[in-house]
Amino acid sequence: MRSGSKKKLERTSFFQISVVGCRFLYIVGIQSIRISKRARKRIQLFFLPVSSFAKHLYSSTLGEQLHRIRHEIASIRDGFNVAKTRLSHARHESFGCAVLEFFQIVRRSFVLHRNFVYSCLNFAVPVLSILLLFSVIHFWNGVPFGLVLTNKGETIASIESESIYEKAAEMVNQRMVHNTDQTDVKIDFKPVFQLTTEVPSGYATAEAVCDRLIKQSNGIIEEGCGLYVDGKFQGAVKSSADMRYILQNFLNSAKGNDTETIVKFSQNVETVNGLFPTAALISTNQMEKTIGQTKNTVQTYTVQKGDTVSSIAKANHMTISELNALNHNQLGDSIHLGDLIVLKVGVPMLSVELIKTLTYEQEIPYKTITQNDDTKYTDYSKIVINGVNGKQRCTDKVYSINGVDTKRDTISKVTLLEPVNKVVLTGTKKKPKNQKGIATGKLMWPIPSIHTITSYFAWRWGKFHTGIDISGSNAYGKIIVAADGGVVTLAGKNDGYGNCVIINHRNGIKTLYGHCSSLLVSAGQQVSKGQAIAKIGSSGHSTGPHCHFEVIKNGQKVNPLRFVSP
Repeated sequence: MRSGSKKKLERTSFFQISVVGCRFLYIVGIQSIRISKRARKRIQLFFLPVSSFAKHLYSSTLGEQLHRIRHEIASIRDGFNVAKTRLSHARHESFGCAVLEFFQIVRRSFVLHRNFVYSCLNFAVPVLSILLLFSVIHFWNGVPFGLVLTNKGETIASIESESIYEKAAEMVNQRMVHNTDQTDVKIDFKPVFQLTTEVPSGYATAEAVCDRLIKQSNGIIEEGCGLYVDGKFQGAVKSSADMRYILQNFLNSAKGNDTETIVKFSQNVETVNGLFPTAALISTNQMEKTIGQTKNTVQTYTVQKGDTVSSIAKANHMTISELNALNHNQLGDSIHLGDLIVLKVGVPMLSVELIKTLTYEQEIPYKTITQNDDTKYTDYSKIVINGVNGKQRCTDKVYSINGVDTKRDTISKVTLLEPVNKVVLTGTKKKPKNQKGIATGKLMWPIPSIHTITSYFAWRWGKFHTGIDISGSNAYGKIIVAADGGVVTLAGKNDGYGNCVIINHRNGIKTLYGHCSSLLVSAGQQVSKGQAIAKIGSSGHSTGPHCHFEVIKNGQKVNPLRFVSP
């Protein structure tokens, strides 16, 4: 009984929950519809004035016009049907009646639809005018135009544009006044240009116009060959063959005996055959001198390592006073790396570019490979394999202008001998600080209380002094310390050194301390860097109390000041 009651209660609860859910969804749906309708009405009321104004504007302007056009089109269509019927009846009567009826229909149609026809014409005429304008422009753009050049009433030639005449006039002035004593030579041109579309033989070039203008000038003229460099007239000779020979000879001279070298002018060099004033023609010798001339130009030079004022002046064929004057007298006795100096450099009138293919051998530097040994101290170093440079054959293409390289391209590199890498064994074990018998690798000043050197590593009294003497006031008895850690190999008398201490630092370096008054260590004893080993005295061959200090590297006595400083 209890089980059945429980199930019945569960079904009742589920049914009640379902009813409540359905009611909730129904209420939400009804309210959503009400809210959306209310919002739509409010939006319509809000935009009602705007929409009413838009409808009124449309109906009073474009809408009215469209309505009128539709009415006119419908009326015209009905009129065509009526006219077709009337023309059919008139044609059955006679041909004359049909013609008369046609004109009457046209007249009545025009009267009835006069406003519509005028409106169509007001729109069609501007459109047709624009189309006609574009057609005219398109037509004339396809027609070639030229200019008929007339000078002083005489027709010269048909040219493509005024720029051809301007170039020809410039060429005439260059030819007429070049290399003449007549500085007042001036040609007066009065050009007149007329448009033309008929050019049967083509347009004339600037050179041809130049020749005709010179011929018109009534001057003394001859056939010749002119030289232009970068558009500037340099002179003319009588024969074009002579001009070609002069230019080719100039290139051959720059090329030398190297048949593989490519040589060409780096400027725009042109030869023009035409009419030239007789005064502008020069001999072949004069032309060779002209193209071989140089002109001075100012350039800036950056001071390199080892440069001096005199060396720079000499290299540029100048005196020191000329170089200083060119730099506003601001060059002093010394110049510094990176300074900018103004130079006067001669630049040839014709610049020649050489393109050479160079083949040469070049060393391939070996690499140094370091191998670590953790059983050796950090100051240990041993060459296991000596490095040997390799060799390679290089082929380059070198570009130069007037002897100065401007570009270099690598063509190929062929290895002839592989390099042998250098192998160095180095220690990585750190040395303990100030441990007895262990060198640090860096020497210290041996007399901490005195820093005066009385005699240097140099010639003295007819023989070489192989160390430095350290002394000063009250030097006698001052403490001498070991310059670095090591083993004492000598502590006693040593000929002219008197009481002497020698320490082997076991890294290829030994140090000697001479003329001591007393010794504080003995042979075989291990000492640390800075440990007291003796006192200053005047034993042995000495003229006063001092410490004679020597450094012996790999068995050779060297200047101690390379290792220590006072």
